[in-house]
Amino acid sequence: MAVVETGNFTRAAAVLGVTPAAVSLAINQLESELQTKLFHRTTRGVSLTESGQRFHEGSEAGYRSLLQARDELGETQGEPSGHLRISALHMAKHLIVAPLLEDFFQRYPRVTLEIRYEDQLVDIVKEQLDAGIRLADALHPGMHAVQITPPLQCILVASPQYLARHPAPRGIDELHQHSCVRFRFPSSGQMHKWHLHDGQHEVKLDVPGRFISTDTQAVIEAARAGVGIAHVFIRERIATDLDSGQLVEVLPGTCQPLPAMWLYYANRRHVPPKLRALIEVLRDWKQSLGRDVR
Repeated sequence: MAVVETGNFTRAAAVLGVTPAAVSLAINQLESELQTKLFHRTTRGVSLTESGQRFHEGSEAGYRSLLQARDELGETQGEPSGHLRISALHMAKHLIVAPLLEDFFQRYPRVTLEIRYEDQLVDIVKEQLDAGIRLADALHPGMHAVQITPPLQCILVASPQYLARHPAPRGIDELHQHSCVRFRFPSSGQMHKWHLHDGQHEVKLDVPGRFISTDTQAVIEAARAGVGIAHVFIRERIATDLDSGQLVEVLPGTCQPLPAMWLYYANRRHVPPKLRALIEVLRDWKQSLGRDVR
């Protein structure tokens, strides 16, 4: 499995903690036993043959079951262990993941955590992931899910410097007269449309603006620098800026809340201890907030 995942005997050896020669010998012995060639070998790396692909697909489920059994056995003998692979929204990076890393690694030193940040819906079973973090309206059907945040309060903001040059809009219909800081979803490449409410109707605006970024932190920094009006997905992230006056809310009450974030994972009789460990940390974090994530 390590050779398939890394595409190289040397990298597989590093992952396994053995020499490249030992990996090559093991593959040669397996090919001899099966009487078929499993890998195409070149100076640049290795790739599966047709027979190798069939063997890999047939043995992969057993390999994953073995890893799960190892993790479950590890819990009975002590603390959770193993490699935990998660797919998460980019916005979860600052809201959830960053605040929890230190606590998680201190409590579970034998668990390694790998996170893929992506915005599209991911089939975690097909991608061999342990869990995903998505908004409530984008959960994969048939999955078990645990709510990890309340609904998220968005906000429109600008710097005092910008508002001194350009008086704040009095209504949603005046946003087209302003320079807005725009966000493009990194995975899909789609431009984010602002989901607002004018008191009577919900609208989705494709706002004008000369600065575009795929990074939410860069959007906030541009607003601080006076580039224009920014839509911030999670109010909590700029609470200090609002308190200090570095950023000012624009058109209060017009931003539509986002659904809550959930951790979802495949329904199974035995949840791996490493995943239960993450769920426990997330639940403790949510309870410690003592208030909505705004």
